[in-house]
Amino acid sequence: MELTRRQTLGLAAATVAGTTVAASTSADATPNRWVRDTMRRMTLEQKVGQLFVCYAYGPTAGTADARNTSLYGVATPAEVVARFNLGGVIYFTWTDSTKDPQQIARLSNGLQEASLANSGIPLQIGTDQEHGSVVRVGPPATQFPGGMALGATRSAAYARSAGAIAGRELKAIGITTDFAPDADVNVNPLNPVIGVRSVSSDPTLVAELVAAQVKGYQRDGRVVSTAKHFPGHGDTATDSHTGIPVIGHTREEWTRIDLPPFQAAIRAGIQSIMTAHIVVPALDPSGDPATLSRPILTGILREQLEFDGVVITDSLGMQGVRDKYGDAEIPLRAIEAGVDQLLMPVDPGLAYTSVLDAVRSGRISEARIDESVGRILTLKHDTGLVDHPYVDLARVAKIVGTPANYAEAQHIADRSTTLLRDDAALLPLSPAPRTILVTGYSPTNLATALQSRGATAVVKDTGTTPTDAKIADAVATVADLTVVLTNKAWDTAVTDKQAKQQKLVNALLATGRPVIVVPVRDPYDVAYFDPAPTTLVTYGSTAPSMEALAKVLYGEIAPTGKLPVEIPGKPDPNGGPVPVMHPFGHGLTFDAKQTRLTVASYNIHAGAGEDNVFDLDRTAQALKALDADVIGLQEVDVHWDVRSQWLDTLAELAAKLGMHLAFAPIYDLDPPAAGQPRRQYGVGLLSRFPLIRTENHPITRLSTQDPNPVPAPAPGFLEAELEVHGRRLHVYCTHLDYRADPSVRQLQVADTLKILAQDRKKDLQVLVGDFNAEASAPELAGLWTRLTDSWSAAGSTTGGPYTYPAVAATKRIDFVTVGTNLNVLRAEVPAEVPVAEAASDHRPMIADLSFRP
Repeated sequence: MELTRRQTLGLAAATVAGTTVAASTSADATPNRWVRDTMRRMTLEQKVGQLFVCYAYGPTAGTADARNTSLYGVATPAEVVARFNLGGVIYFTWTDSTKDPQQIARLSNGLQEASLANSGIPLQIGTDQEHGSVVRVGPPATQFPGGMALGATRSAAYARSAGAIAGRELKAIGITTDFAPDADVNVNPLNPVIGVRSVSSDPTLVAELVAAQVKGYQRDGRVVSTAKHFPGHGDTATDSHTGIPVIGHTREEWTRIDLPPFQAAIRAGIQSIMTAHIVVPALDPSGDPATLSRPILTGILREQLEFDGVVITDSLGMQGVRDKYGDAEIPLRAIEAGVDQLLMPVDPGLAYTSVLDAVRSGRISEARIDESVGRILTLKHDTGLVDHPYVDLARVAKIVGTPANYAEAQHIADRSTTLLRDDAALLPLSPAPRTILVTGYSPTNLATALQSRGATAVVKDTGTTPTDAKIADAVATVADLTVVLTNKAWDTAVTDKQAKQQKLVNALLATGRPVIVVPVRDPYDVAYFDPAPTTLVTYGSTAPSMEALAKVLYGEIAPTGKLPVEIPGKPDPNGGPVPVMHPFGHGLTFDAKQTRLTVASYNIHAGAGEDNVFDLDRTAQALKALDADVIGLQEVDVHWDVRSQWLDTLAELAAKLGMHLAFAPIYDLDPPAAGQPRRQYGVGLLSRFPLIRTENHPITRLSTQDPNPVPAPAPGFLEAELEVHGRRLHVYCTHLDYRADPSVRQLQVADTLKILAQDRKKDLQVLVGDFNAEASAPELAGLWTRLTDSWSAAGSTTGGPYTYPAVAATKRIDFVTVGTNLNVLRAEVPAEVPVAEAASDHRPMIADLSFRP
């Protein structure tokens, strides 16, 4: 049996005394006795060292690194711990501390061994694992959505679950303290340092979810949770890393806005609170930052709120705490204010010596040092660190990044995605294969998620500061759909000084192509672009958040996130009032049980525009503008004459659009000259979905090629069978001459119904095409009894050469009709394409349909 460090020391002591070890002791007495006994034997240097939490460079405790030598005077992390008798260390990616779980666990064990060998006291090992935008331990550790994403779910249960799993994973690799959650109330949309790290702008929501996170970290995950940044960093316009923010809240405003989350954290049993380098004149008029303020830390936090846990500073290397005093004075004033732990002083040797000198000179009493050391040691004992300082390397992989943990992170992310606008009714996308340009900030995770759903993703990573060349490249990329991701595009002071993200988004919107805009961090970005018809917010860009976005885009799940903040419009440079763009709680949704499908009918009139000259590019452009999954085409010429340049028109269009094709000739004529291809004329179909089967059915028609035409069955009624989301879909395309003779119409309707009746009842049916008749013609009644007319749903259009009725009252061109298992979500005649760009003098018909898988 492997003994713990405490059992080993106890057995050794018992052997020396010639006595046996008691089986158990009082749980209440043990921590007090261990803390008292430990403090009695500690030197002043060891006590002062307990106050410091510093970083050290290197992936192992024994790795020599010149950066350590420069900063600490010793080479390895183990030597850093021993030289300064450190009470704690903090891990960062840039210190080479967080490569992977096994490496982290070995580093933790090595540092604990060094600390125990030096002072007999285990280390408190911490990191900033807030999740979302602040993560130190990356995959394979589970990546959860951050604070504001949790706020969008409105779920305390999710907040606690995320904290619990994160805590267990950190504990498994030897990290005993998480400097999380962020308890700030982000009421300032221009806050440069908090933003999505905060749960919400609503104090009540922040308080509820912060308390849940604390319980998850501490009660379930068994690590120390640290609420930050007291007394509240949510209304700052200055980054405390680079300056000293001043909070203008009155005492009443602070009590109403900033205080509730910290009160809730304390009620939930929070063991540690981090200070903020902010000036709050209403709480302390001295101008000192809260980290150095006795009225705030002792008067409010200790006495008013009765918090007796560990108070730790934010990094003492931040400018917000260094503006007023020198680096030797800062740690002294922090201790005098009520701080227990000093995080990351700029010059650790100077800070350590300064505190020692202050105690020896009498400026700070040793009793005051003992007060903080007592809290720190109690924390270490109460969290089990004294009894179990080491982690089991064999158990790391069984705890960190398990499938169950990943599934829970994905479940939470799925509930956070927020749909702000869908004015173009673009969502959900149909499951059809398509080419999607994914551009902007860090698009790879989303591209991977889209490709797994059959899309061809074209990735253009432009970062947070796109160059003009990258913007031009993205705009020039041809795709069926564009998704552009932004990250703090509103921040032109630091993140994107030349507003290049705004330029990128506006340039993409100006193309007129379908564009989905997604801020993957601050939702406030949306106010800084031209109006985008389709906008979502994810509050994070990790793989689970991007997978959740893909699920929403494709309608696999409904968007359920609700804005946890208000999104104001772009600030008025003249200081005028700013309207609310999206209110707190806003969030659209749709029925995720419905699969989306867009079908269009289009008469290309031999591919000619007003000039009656075939233009392949012009035709392709007009068809692409429809953005339909399936397009039925009438009057298609294949190798017809110079008007179509002897091309296989349909094949050329399919190649340009990247779609599958089907063709049903009505006329199949001999070549006009030897060596030329056969001339064909009929109906065609373009589909994003692969075609399972096609058939050219005969139907009664009047042959205009016969000088004495009589009704007779002739080919030219196209059927294409597809599979869409597990359902069989039959798309029929026709170009019928419904002449004035009612008897011919009756025969054609009878033929149509007979063909449709061959399909299984549970199959889906769509009929697209054109005919010369009004919907009210009595002989068409049987057709409309079976099918729903989407033309009627779109309404009629009149006036002008390119509107309907086009030639005469009986000249109805394009229509889309659907079977009873399909719902018509939207049906319209799209806005007219300019003549210079149009491929036909006929207007298309387009319908958004849905069905249940």
